[in-house]
Amino acid sequence: MTALRIAIVAVLVPFAAVAPTSGDTANPEILPSGLSPDRVESRRYLDYARECIDLLIRYGTDRYGAIHSPLLMNIVDVRTRGCPENPLALDEAFRVIRRGRRGPAGGNLYVDQPTIRAMFALAQATGERRYADFARTSAGYTMNHLVDDKGLFWWGWHRHYDAFRDEMTGHDGNHHEIHIQEIIWPELWEVDREAVTRQIEAVWQWHVVDKTTGECNRHGDGNRGCDFAMSGGEMLYAFAFLHAKTHDPKWLDRARLLADYYWNARDPETNLTPNRPNAGRERFDGSHFDTSVTGFLCRSLLRAFELSGEPRFRDQAVAYLKAYARYGYDADAGRFWGSLNLDGTPVPGPRIAGGYAQYEPRGHVDVWQPYVAGYEHPIYTAQVYAFACQIAPDDELVQAAERWAGCIRRAFPPRACVENAWYGPYAKDWAPHGTYAGHYGQSISFFLHMHRLTGEPGYRQFAREVAREALSKLYYKGLLRGHPCKPYHEAVDGVGYLLYALVQLDQVVQDGGEQPLSPLNW
Repeated sequence: MTALRIAIVAVLVPFAAVAPTSGDTANPEILPSGLSPDRVESRRYLDYARECIDLLIRYGTDRYGAIHSPLLMNIVDVRTRGCPENPLALDEAFRVIRRGRRGPAGGNLYVDQPTIRAMFALAQATGERRYADFARTSAGYTMNHLVDDKGLFWWGWHRHYDAFRDEMTGHDGNHHEIHIQEIIWPELWEVDREAVTRQIEAVWQWHVVDKTTGECNRHGDGNRGCDFAMSGGEMLYAFAFLHAKTHDPKWLDRARLLADYYWNARDPETNLTPNRPNAGRERFDGSHFDTSVTGFLCRSLLRAFELSGEPRFRDQAVAYLKAYARYGYDADAGRFWGSLNLDGTPVPGPRIAGGYAQYEPRGHVDVWQPYVAGYEHPIYTAQVYAFACQIAPDDELVQAAERWAGCIRRAFPPRACVENAWYGPYAKDWAPHGTYAGHYGQSISFFLHMHRLTGEPGYRQFAREVAREALSKLYYKGLLRGHPCKPYHEAVDGVGYLLYALVQLDQVVQDGGEQPLSPLNW
């Protein structure tokens, strides 16, 4: 392969601290789906997933520039079925803040992993190996051709591949970044175990900056930086995964080290831990607990327990989850608080306007908020409670999962979000039309698992209601869009989660809900 030019921008910007770019949320153009909710089930849910994936395989890869490849494009215009070289800004100011996170004019496997997982699920459900074959080829391209000089994949929230210029490019330093995305290690291991091993070894070398305390940095530059719990959780899960594959005890020790880093930072009276221990108590993320801890750190700890059987991973996750269930639920309002002081007291609203503090989710959680990163992840959190009930059955956890189900059902259909937040224009102009594909997909998956957990048929029926809403809003001539107000199939909007959920839901509808579900849809 010809040498790829790497554009390095040596500007280090704190997480989410830049001002939102100008977007175009006013008067959105709504493309017709041609489907009313009552007509959606005239076809199998599997057929919608298959149709979309077939079109992605045919039109959604790198067909641009001098070098063509099986890399999926992060943005596909559903009207032309091509990747726009200069995509419209649209909700950019509120969905991603930084344009590069969308992977404009190119691809980034990091955000397309849910789509790759959906392809594997579709292959298993249909018996058609071509979907898995494509997924392996597409993922393998990044793992073997888009790699930096440290051995780290060219993916993440700062990097993408520009298909028109045939360049590995990015923004704000082009860091390798580990953020909120759960990496699909089992699937990637089947594609190329040597590449996975090199990647995880490089994560230990470059992201864990203190090998004695476990302090880490979301950026892979070897320096101190943002030790977000969501990032550390993903790293410890990677180490536990490599231990499960190699049986080398050092990887389990490394996973324990990172888990204990956050555990040691907790308030021992409440078991609430700060999102970012090294930020100091002056910053809210250095002194508050939020749903990125429950949604991502706890998820990773439970995954690590599944892989290793190490009790501390399970016990720490359960302690955090029970603490949030105890202090984070407002029984009077029937809602959860978005941010807690470490002593367990909630941080009331309204949300702050301007400055970094505006990203703190003060007041009650906003179920359908638009920002893909940040500190507010209620649906992920709901899923983790359902997952924890399977791993460590407990009445308190079941009650919390049921409370989350109630919160989501009362907020459905998604037609509103917090208006006095920094994303106020989105709340005014876009939220009334629906929400993102990922929100729909993860909600479907959560309610299917709640049905399996409790046996309550209402949960299964609600999953179908969410799917009918999602398809009636997002379907367009075979492709699924990222949001009802966008003309784009966009990876960062979580379309892969919806594709995966449709395969899951079809499985439940066809077998009457008797067979085991495929893994949770993250």
